[in-house]
Order: sequence, then C-alpha cells, then structure tokens
Amino acid sequence: MATTVLTTTALDAMEFMRRFMMHVLPSGFQKIRYYGFLSNANRKTKLLKCLRLTRTPIKPKVKLTTKELIFKLTGVDISLCPSCGGTWCKILALNPGGG
Repeated sequence: MATTVLTTTALDAMEFMRRFMMHVLPSGFQKIRYYGFLSNANRKTKLLKCLRLTRTPIKPKVKLTTKELIFKLTGVDISLCPSCGGTWCKILALNPGGG
C-alpha cells in the first residue's frame, strides 16, 4: 500500500503567480479535453469501430422501465404494496394540460 507524503512550501507572490499562470491558456486558445476516438464528433461510431477492431464483444443497450431499474438497483418491487404485499391498482390518471 503506497503512502502519500504531503509537504508545505512557502512561496513569494511572484513564484505563486508564475506557477498559477502555467495553467492558464493564452488568449484565443481552447482547452481540448478529448481528442481522437474520444472526441465528440462521431464518438459513438468511432468507439464501435475500436470495439470491432479489438474484437471486444458489443453488448446491446437494454432499456429498462423505471420499475425494472428500481428493482435491479434496490431489490424492491415498487408494484407491490409495502404494507400488505398486494398489487397496486390505478384509481386515477392525471394528464398534464388535460383541463
């Protein structure tokens, strides 16, 4: 297990500003967070191509309903009443803007 040793350094104002300004881009420059196959342009198609080239199995995305997702994450079936264990029944549906 690696241990981290933290040290404190006293800096004069000019040295602090010099170190700080090394992180500021010149005017007109833009920070590039991702480039190559992780860039925003065609990211999905580029990643799929990388997966195919590396022969990584591509798993299709499974769209879960809210009820299925909550059950998968918590193990709680929200279609059952927490008190009696019976199933819920719809009494009234409210539609937005329905008058």
